[in-house]
Amino acid sequence: MKKLFKTIAFVCLAAMTVVSCDESNDEPVVPSGSSYDLGDGSDAYEIKEDMTLTYPNTYNLRGFVYVTDGATLTIEPGVVIKGEKASKATLIVERGGKLIAEGTKERPIVFTSAQAPGNRKPGDWGGIILLGKAKNNKGEQTIEGGVRSQHGGNDNADNSGILKYVRCEFAGIEYSVDNEINAITFGSVGSGTTVDYVQVSYSGDDSYEWFGGDVNCKHLVALGTWDDDFDTDNGFSGKLQFLAALRDPKIGDKSASNGFESDNCSDAATIEPYTSCVFSNVSLFGPVVDPANYTDEAGVNGSNTDAHFQAAMHLRRNTQLRVFNSVFAGFPLGLIIENDKNSTTQDFATAGKLVVSNCLFAGMVKNFQDAQYWENNTPYSPTDNGAFTDSYFNRADGKNHAYAAIADLKLQGNPQNLTDFCMIPAQDSPLATQAADWSNPLVASGFEQVSYIGAFSPSETADNNWMTGWTNMDPQNTVY
Repeated sequence: MKKLFKTIAFVCLAAMTVVSCDESNDEPVVPSGSSYDLGDGSDAYEIKEDMTLTYPNTYNLRGFVYVTDGATLTIEPGVVIKGEKASKATLIVERGGKLIAEGTKERPIVFTSAQAPGNRKPGDWGGIILLGKAKNNKGEQTIEGGVRSQHGGNDNADNSGILKYVRCEFAGIEYSVDNEINAITFGSVGSGTTVDYVQVSYSGDDSYEWFGGDVNCKHLVALGTWDDDFDTDNGFSGKLQFLAALRDPKIGDKSASNGFESDNCSDAATIEPYTSCVFSNVSLFGPVVDPANYTDEAGVNGSNTDAHFQAAMHLRRNTQLRVFNSVFAGFPLGLIIENDKNSTTQDFATAGKLVVSNCLFAGMVKNFQDAQYWENNTPYSPTDNGAFTDSYFNRADGKNHAYAAIADLKLQGNPQNLTDFCMIPAQDSPLATQAADWSNPLVASGFEQVSYIGAFSPSETADNNWMTGWTNMDPQNTVY
């Protein structure tokens, strides 16, 4: 009986350590390197007062955990948070709440699966949801995924906190049909929020999705995404620079997996604010390898590449997304500009409201599952959207370029190695030598005006670039 009492007392102390905060704001003292629960496994656990998760402790995220209006959850550098599978663990920061997750290059903050190494899978837990008071084109709305919380307002400068040097692994689940939790979801998040140096690995849905808002993001990585790498909706208008993504050829969504997917809104309504986010310096590589590099051992061909991969960019439903100075490679299709649901997306492209400019495509192969492609190097086929998308990408201004093979990009290493990819251009790469376009007023401000195309500079190396030191290419086997 005494032993049982001691056990109960320790559990109570652990719970108090996580959720208590007295009026003096003194942080509770906890044993070094301990493990504590955050949440009780229900769908309504609330953090109502300021709280700090301290290093070197580990925290077990259980159920839906809400950071409520007026509360701030601070996570120290190096802290590991493990999401519980059974309770679909999800961290939700509601409007007026804040998440301060500011790691360092040497000690990133890690959100990961609670499953043992070797047993982790996409969708082991829910993910991170930030909700704010910025504008969207549907007004006040409830976020997807069975979450109670609403987002939206009129404060585009709203501040939901900081995500910096953060990894999010094996998150993203389908809560119900067409009602998913992404690895990281932004609902009407304002520009006062900092998002920089963030990696999502093996999400069970999208890696990143923005529903409205005006938050700016830099240095984002997506690895092995199940559905879309970067999904934008509901009038999202932020600016994003230096994004890298690589797909696992064996992991594709049941509908269609894209690099970019962008809608104004799901019903294609012509309502403001339009989805008008601006991307620059993206390096996005799909699952299809060059024929010259193909061997049976590579595991990438018609039988081993998931058939649900679709396009590097699927732009539809009246989006006015803009992308500049970027490279896309290794998808069945490069670009789809679609008048889905009777939208006028193609008219927006013609009018210069939707823009794909100064971008390079390589190794886009529509019939990648055709054995003759591997035997005969079937010619490059960038689009499958009729004459419009072809003529748009290859328009007379000559600012977009296409290459038959990924090898034509002349990179320093293999950009499709899942555990050690290198998308850095060599000095003689077209990414390094073709001048980036900063003349367009859409990218004249708010971006670092670099001289190269894609996410990486030719002066960087595989051992020394902006991903070095804080990312993890093998989260499946990492012991946390």
